[in-house]
Amino acid sequence: MAKRPYTGYDKTASGKLAGFETLIDLLEAHFGLWNNGTYGVRAKRGKSSMSVHATGRAGDLSWRGAPYRGTGNYQDALRMMEWLTEHADALEIEAIFDYFPKPWGRGYKCDRDAWVTYDKKAFSGAPGGDWVHIEISIVIQRTPSSILTTSSNT
Repeated sequence: MAKRPYTGYDKTASGKLAGFETLIDLLEAHFGLWNNGTYGVRAKRGKSSMSVHATGRAGDLSWRGAPYRGTGNYQDALRMMEWLTEHADALEIEAIFDYFPKPWGRGYKCDRDAWVTYDKKAFSGAPGGDWVHIEISIVIQRTPSSILTTSSNT
């Protein structure tokens, strides 16, 4: 994998982006997690700056069990995060934030091409959060079908 620039929030989209929604649907089906939210025009939790969710390029997947659709198994989320990291370049993954582990969660970002376990508060909901936050670059919107077909064969 290679380091790439991290975009973060750049502009508010007019609605959901088809390529990203397709990725979320495929991840739900394959890993047994459920879509806890994608596009939404709002600030980051506990902050005044805009969330990447407003760009249409961010989403949250949860393993939360009944009455929700998740398996209730954190291991399924770990498998998904490992797979996303392995295919980060092909899928244009820019960030993956895992809200569950102590002391303050952990995150993968494309500009460092590595995971970091946070030793101080980095975002709201950690530790103990039962979801994973994913961000992609706008590139996947150009050819979502070919990228997802190629990457989902493993």
